[in-house]
Amino acid sequence: MVFAAASMFAACGSRQEKTLGTETAEPAKPVVVKEVHYVNRTPAAPVQQQAPAKKGWSGKAKGAVIGGVGGAVVGAAVSDKKGKGALIGGAVGAGAGYLIGRDQDKKNGR
Repeated sequence: MVFAAASMFAACGSRQEKTLGTETAEPAKPVVVKEVHYVNRTPAAPVQQQAPAKKGWSGKAKGAVIGGVGGAVVGAAVSDKKGKGALIGGAVGAGAGYLIGRDQDKKNGR
């Protein structure tokens, strides 16, 4: 019995000696691998950006109409022959209004 107790103590002491020399500084950590999948989804048909439709009259058209009407009114008021004065005044006014409207369109980028 004494021999059994002595061998148990000896076995405990010898195990400590064996593990002291083989221990590492840090225990091994499990390696975690993360995978990220990027999916580039494109529509079946590429969507093209369309320029918004230009609404309304251009500056040239507005200028020609306003100038024509204004020239016709002034030409009829000034001339002795109302019809001939209205036609001449309308033509001159439409031409002048067109030129002014064209310059405005160039400034606005239309």
